[in-house]
Amino acid sequence: DKLFYNALRNTLMYSFLNLIIGFPIPIIFAILLNELVNMNKYKRVVQTISYMPHFLSWAFVASFLSSFLADTGLFNQMLISLGLRSSGYAFMANPASFITIIILSGIWKSFGYSSIIYLAAMSSISVEMYEAALIDGANRWQKVWYVTLPSIKTTITVLLILSISGMINSNFEQFFLLSNNLVSEVARVIDVYTYHIGLEKARFSYGTAVGLFKSVVSLLLLVTANMISRKVAKESIF
Repeated sequence: DKLFYNALRNTLMYSFLNLIIGFPIPIIFAILLNELVNMNKYKRVVQTISYMPHFLSWAFVASFLSSFLADTGLFNQMLISLGLRSSGYAFMANPASFITIIILSGIWKSFGYSSIIYLAAMSSISVEMYEAALIDGANRWQKVWYVTLPSIKTTITVLLILSISGMINSNFEQFFLLSNNLVSEVARVIDVYTYHIGLEKARFSYGTAVGLFKSVVSLLLLVTANMISRKVAKESIF
């Protein structure tokens, strides 16, 4: 089925972009928060604001983005008023801008909540290690590079392996609610494809086969990523 190969390609493309762009952002955000010394009130406010998008439903987010990014929406009006565009542009109907919207909206919704794990790992780092680095003449960024990052290496490795194993998966709600017929070629991912082929067309056996394919590939990715990590980084899940 040509549509399956299109869905597989899109799924891997989005997963790869999320891994390259989205995976480091919670780490960087957690490090920046961890470096806020004697600013606990400000730190709590920033954390709360960054966590909030995680608890918003994709139905609300999709509705907001569709209105905000429409050719007559607020974002286009701002661009026109600033002289950056002469007329409205349908961001949700253009494949290139749609890919960008998918990636950025996914990162915006998840990076704050994902940073909790890294902040928890950083809270267990001994203060004496930072004091020793300070005595050795290390500046703030050197302490991050030589103390913070090595101390959370295991956490980063485990989450990276799990992220790689989930590359064949995608956020069904996000793609299902944000997609439209004008961007179907880049919006079709395996989860949405399985829904259409299995439920809408009632091809239950074929949909089950696609689900089994996803499980097998995820298992292979998990084992491969774990094996490479064990050899290269000396860290692994099992």
